[in-house]
Amino acid sequence: MGTWGTGILQNDTTLDVWIEFKDLYNSGHDIKKIRKHLEKEYQPNKSKEYYSEIWTGIAYGQWMCGELEAYTMEKVKAATNEKWMTLWADDKIKLQKRINVLSEFIKKIQTPRPVPLKRKKVVDRPSFFKKGDIISIKINNQQFAGAIVTNHSDSEIDGGNRIVFTDCIANHSLNIEEVLHSNILYLDRGGENNYYRGYFEASFSARNMVKKIKFAKNVGKINNNEFLWLNIGIPIGNWNIITELYNEQLEFLRTNQSDKPINVSVQDFLKRDEKLEAILIEWDKKIFREKLNR
Repeated sequence: MGTWGTGILQNDTTLDVWIEFKDLYNSGHDIKKIRKHLEKEYQPNKSKEYYSEIWTGIAYGQWMCGELEAYTMEKVKAATNEKWMTLWADDKIKLQKRINVLSEFIKKIQTPRPVPLKRKKVVDRPSFFKKGDIISIKINNQQFAGAIVTNHSDSEIDGGNRIVFTDCIANHSLNIEEVLHSNILYLDRGGENNYYRGYFEASFSARNMVKKIKFAKNVGKINNNEFLWLNIGIPIGNWNIITELYNEQLEFLRTNQSDKPINVSVQDFLKRDEKLEAILIEWDKKIFREKLNR
């Protein structure tokens, strides 16, 4: 799971739950039914590591929308018990901070939100790309970067893509061969709070991509069912800052040496390798611990 702080929405799980809650709410679903749907989908009772984060997201959604159930309140109160917070167990200081944040949150939501969130009309947004698509993205006036689509959602309403970015950058629209002979992009800073630090892979909703999708085009396709595991979890992407992240890394490399533990080529990425994955996952865990200790 990606995390960038102990705040209520400062981790991928709680944020994912809230985003899905809001989408279902805007689609006209009953708030109690949304809770039941999310409870069935995320199965918090089967996950000690994410129980707290899941119920926090549901409680936040119900409170924001003006209908917090007593049932949900009891669940989120239980979420402050350390047995449901194993995600934070390695750092007692961060664990206590998270417990304090949750306790304040519980106090806050006992008072109904003065103005509940209004439902918005939902515009269907199917995914823009399919698994295996190779894309060329215009990142600057005369610069293009290459990326690989590793998954897509089949939803016609709320589609999305998981995308891995490469270090292939050129002053022309890229072709498939150029991308396939490049390396996976590593971000030494990774934007605000180092959220994307590491090998750059993220999940993007079609709603997030729509404003700047015109700068990306499909230039080819590969038929891969599996890809190398780069990270523990997949962060939520923001398509609107892709250029910013690329430029930040290019600027960093002008005066600094990258701290990436190993170079991962696209050819490496196109097949599973347990030994290589063990190195990459251990490195991602190190980055995760460093974020928690900031």
